[in-house]
Amino acid sequence: MQNKGKILVTDGRSLAALAIVRSLGEKGFEVHCGEEFRLNLTSFSKYVKKTWIYPSPDSRPEEFIEAIKKITSEEKFDMIIPVRDAATFLIAKYAGDLSKITNIYVADHTLIKILQNKGETLKLAQKCGIPYPQTLFPEESDLKDLIPNLKIPFLIRARISSGSRGIAYVRSHDEFEQKYESIKSNFGEPIIQEYVQKKTYCTACVLLDHNSDEVASFTYERVKEYPMSGGPTVVGISCINKEVTGYAISLLKRIGWKGVAEVEFIIDQDGVPKLLEVNPRFWMPLNLAIQSGVDFPYLLYQLAMKKPVIKQKKYTLDMKYRWVIPNEILWVLSSPNKKQGFKELLTFKGKNICYGEMSWKDPLPVFGVLAQALHFLSDKRQRQSFLNRGW
Repeated sequence: MQNKGKILVTDGRSLAALAIVRSLGEKGFEVHCGEEFRLNLTSFSKYVKKTWIYPSPDSRPEEFIEAIKKITSEEKFDMIIPVRDAATFLIAKYAGDLSKITNIYVADHTLIKILQNKGETLKLAQKCGIPYPQTLFPEESDLKDLIPNLKIPFLIRARISSGSRGIAYVRSHDEFEQKYESIKSNFGEPIIQEYVQKKTYCTACVLLDHNSDEVASFTYERVKEYPMSGGPTVVGISCINKEVTGYAISLLKRIGWKGVAEVEFIIDQDGVPKLLEVNPRFWMPLNLAIQSGVDFPYLLYQLAMKKPVIKQKKYTLDMKYRWVIPNEILWVLSSPNKKQGFKELLTFKGKNICYGEMSWKDPLPVFGVLAQALHFLSDKRQRQSFLNRGW
């Protein structure tokens, strides 16, 4: 197959990176993968030509950027696609320098910083008239006066966090102060938010061009999550929700967004979608969108290379996505109905099913999941981050 181009994908630990690598690799691109440790799940993919090890974008940002510049200058990549929060922010921040040696397609780093902050995101939603859970901002309120009047239960949420970390569930006013100080000491000043009795979750995935015009959108419903109290999608189903998509695009257009973003909503018992957060980057169950017919990575490449792009209008509905190893297994072990959970876990037949990690055409990343898990569990900092989820 003729080589269409050479692309570096960051953050090989992420299922989103694996989905990007498979999408572009199948189309004939030479794909390289980067991460701060070698045995990451994406590095096991047959579509990865070479794996690069770079300094941590979280703890050594300047060294990370210098490494990316050096690798890109040597390898002459046609494009860099960042995946996780830190890498996306840094590549956007240094877009001026990087654009001299390669192509990137990300929003301005100041906009990414706004959307990475849940508090600032909700203030933006308020300006746009987008519904969101009742929220108190400590810097704007006297909490001692307000907290006694809050309906129990409620949540304390870190403004900047991911993977359901930094959330405390408050069951009584007496335990508020201790939980508030715990979140504050680890994540900075949090927000206080009502607990919404959910009907479901619905997420809009969006790609906008440099004019903030829609190129593609896709929605999915979260069926299972782990931890069960709130966490990443374990099982999701493609759907259409025009209201959620409309809110998401309205929010992003308001700030002049460019590139991909995932906008998460909780649907309350009355069917009203309420904004939870925005992930200004690629999302974990990206393969669900790709297998449903919305190939966000390739569309992003076309935009970056200034190639003609046809707006994506239709996709397959009721496509099921599963993240089996380890999260669906962990979900079953936490489920009160383990018999039904194991039955669903072991059912692999059926139409319109795709997986985050498993693929008959590219099977080795399953072993990469195990190697990566061992890496996380052997490192104290990574182990704490891996295990400290949920509320």
